[in-house]
Amino acid sequence: MRTVSLKKRILVPLVTAGIAVAIIGYYFLSNIEHKQKLDMVYHEIESMQSHLKSALLYKAEAMAGNLEFIQENRELIKALKSKDRQRLIELGIPLYERLNRQYNITHFYFHDVQRINIARIHKPEKFGDTINRFTALSSEKSGALFSGIELGPLGTFTLRSVLPVFEQGKLIGYVELGQEIDGILEETHQAFDVALYMLIDKKYLDRAKWEEGMRMLSRSFDWEELDDTVLVSQSQDEVPLDSLAGIKLETKTHGAQVIEDVVFNSHNFWAGVIPVTDAGSREVAHLVFLHDMTALQAQSRNEMIWFLLLSTLISWSIFIFFYRVLGSTEQELADARRMLLAESEARTRAVEQSLNIQRVLDEMLNISLPRLTMKEVILKSLDAVLSIPMFKLQNKGAVFLTVEGEQMLEMVAQRNLPDALLKSCALLPFGRCLCGKAAETREVVFINHLNEQHEITYDGMQPHGHYCIPIISGGQLLGVLNAYVEADHVREETEEGFLKNVADTLAVVIERKLAEEKLEKMAHNDNLTGLPNRTLFADRLNQALALAQRQKQEFAVIFLDLDHFKEINDTLGHDMGDVLLRQAANRLMSCVRKTDTVARMGGDEFTVILTETKVPGSVELVANNVLKSLLDPFELDGTSCNVGCSIGIAMYPQHGLDSETLLKHADTAMYYAKRKRNSYCFFSDTLI
Repeated sequence: MRTVSLKKRILVPLVTAGIAVAIIGYYFLSNIEHKQKLDMVYHEIESMQSHLKSALLYKAEAMAGNLEFIQENRELIKALKSKDRQRLIELGIPLYERLNRQYNITHFYFHDVQRINIARIHKPEKFGDTINRFTALSSEKSGALFSGIELGPLGTFTLRSVLPVFEQGKLIGYVELGQEIDGILEETHQAFDVALYMLIDKKYLDRAKWEEGMRMLSRSFDWEELDDTVLVSQSQDEVPLDSLAGIKLETKTHGAQVIEDVVFNSHNFWAGVIPVTDAGSREVAHLVFLHDMTALQAQSRNEMIWFLLLSTLISWSIFIFFYRVLGSTEQELADARRMLLAESEARTRAVEQSLNIQRVLDEMLNISLPRLTMKEVILKSLDAVLSIPMFKLQNKGAVFLTVEGEQMLEMVAQRNLPDALLKSCALLPFGRCLCGKAAETREVVFINHLNEQHEITYDGMQPHGHYCIPIISGGQLLGVLNAYVEADHVREETEEGFLKNVADTLAVVIERKLAEEKLEKMAHNDNLTGLPNRTLFADRLNQALALAQRQKQEFAVIFLDLDHFKEINDTLGHDMGDVLLRQAANRLMSCVRKTDTVARMGGDEFTVILTETKVPGSVELVANNVLKSLLDPFELDGTSCNVGCSIGIAMYPQHGLDSETLLKHADTAMYYAKRKRNSYCFFSDTLI
C-alpha cells in the first residue's frame, strides 16, 4: 500500500484552500466595494434631495411672509380692488425693488378675481392675459396660499406663491410672487462638489419658443443634442453629451436612479438621477450629477493588488512554515492550531463589536426621520443604546435635555427607573448629583459605586454605577445621557468611546428635531402674535367638528373685529398697531380656557373656538369677558387708547354643520354687532 507523506496530506489541501479563500475574498471584497459605491451615491442623492427641498421650503416661506406683508398694505389692496393698474405700478415698483434686493424676488403680479393679470410690476408693459398656471388655479380652488415650482417656456424653473385677497369675506383678486431658482443649482454644486446637469423633457417645451428664447438670452443651444431631453443648465463648461445621451431616464419609476460606469474624459463616473416635479406633480425634468469614482477605483485596485500580494506572501510563509515544522510533534501542531483559532476568534469579536456599534448609531439616525415627537425619538434612541449586547450596560438609563435659558436639566426619556427617581430627577439643576455635574463640567462622569456624589437617594437603592455623558453640539450643551452599570464595573475605553459616539449622534438627532419643530411652528403660527394662524385654525375647527359629531356635543365659533383699530394705525403708526394687536391677543387668551383655541385670521380679526358649551350662558359669559377685557385702555408708548371690539357668534349644530358655514355665519353676526360697536350678536336666519 502506497503511503502518502504527511507533507502532501497537509500541504496540498492547504494550498487548495488558500487559493479558494483568495478567490472568495476577492469576490466578496469586490461586492463590498460595489455596495459602498452604490450606498455612497444613494446617500448623496438623499442629501441632495433634502438640500433642494429645504432650500425651496425656505424660499417659499420667505415669499409667504412677504405676501402676508403685502396683503396688509391697504393702499395696494384698495388699488387691486379698483383694478387701478397705474396705482398698483406706482406703489408696487419700490416694493418690488426692495424684495428683489433682499429676497431675490424676480416676479411680482396682481390679478383680478378671474385671474386676468392687472399689472406685472417686474414687467409693467405686459398685462391683460389670463393666468392659467397650476399655482394660480390651485390657489383659486383652495381659496388659500399655494406655492410650487413651475416650468417656464425657456426651460427655467420659477418658485411661485399665489395668495387670494379677501375683503369682508369676498375675493377681490390675487397677489403673486415668483423667484427664479437657477441659483439653487450653483448652491448645490458648491455644497456637494459634483458636476450637475439639468435635463428637461422635450414634451413639456415648445421648440420654436425655446430656441427663440435662447437666442434672446444669447445662450448656446441645440435641440437635437439629446434624443428626449434638452440640457438647460450645467455646473461646468465641459458636457459629457455622449454619456448623457446614453443615460436612459426611467420616468416610470418616479424615483431616483443610480447609473454605473459613465465614462467621460478618461474618468469613470457614477451618475445619480433625481426626478424634478413641478407644482402639478408632473415629472418634467431630471437633475443628473456625476460622482467621479476614478480615484476610488484606483485605490480599490491598489488595495486588491496588495491583498493578493499579502495573501500570496502569507500563503508562502505558511507553506514554508508547515514544511519545516511538520516533522515536529503532534503536540506542537495542536498548539499552533489553538493559536490560530484564538487569533481568528479575536478578529471575529472585533468585527461583530464594530458592526453592532454602527448598527445602533444608524438606527438612532433612522429613528429621527419619521414624523415622531422629540420625546418619542429620544426614547427609541435610548432603547437602541441600552439593548446593545457587547457592553455590560444595565437596561436602565435616562436622557436629560437642557431647559432653554436656564441652568437646568429636564428628564425627557427613561427606562426602568424607580418612581422615586422619576419625581426627584424630573428637573435637575446643573451641578447637582452625577448628571448635574456632567452638565456643569461638560466632562464624562464615571462612578462604579454609591458614595457622597450620589446626592439623590431613595429607600432600597441597590449598589450600582453610572456613565454620565454630556450631549454637546457646536460648543452648546444640549443635554446629558445617563447609562447604568453594575457596581464595581471597570471603566472601559471602548465602552466609553461608544457612549460618546452615541451622545454625538443624539446631538445630531436633537438638533434635527428642534429644526423640524421650529419649521412646524413657523408654518402654523402667526408671526406677530404667536397665535395659531388661519391654517392651524382651520385644522382645529375640523377637529372640533369631528369631536362634536362623534360625542353629539355643541360648541361655539366666535368671530371678532377690533373697533377703532384703523384710527390707531393712522394716528400712532403701524408699529404701535402691532403692539396693540399683541396685547389684544394676550387679553383674549386670558378670557378662555386652555382647551379653547384663539387664532388671528389677519389684520385686526380674531377667531375663537369654545368647546364644551353645555353650561347655559357660558358662551355669553366669555363674550362679555372679552368685551370688558378689550374695552380696558391700552397703553401704547405713553398714550392711553380705547379700542373695544364687535363679536359675532355661531353655534354648532344650530347655525351650521361644516366649518365654512359656521365661520361665515359668525362673520355675518359680527357685522351686525359692529352696527352698535362693543357688543356681541348670535347668528340667526333673520340676519341673512
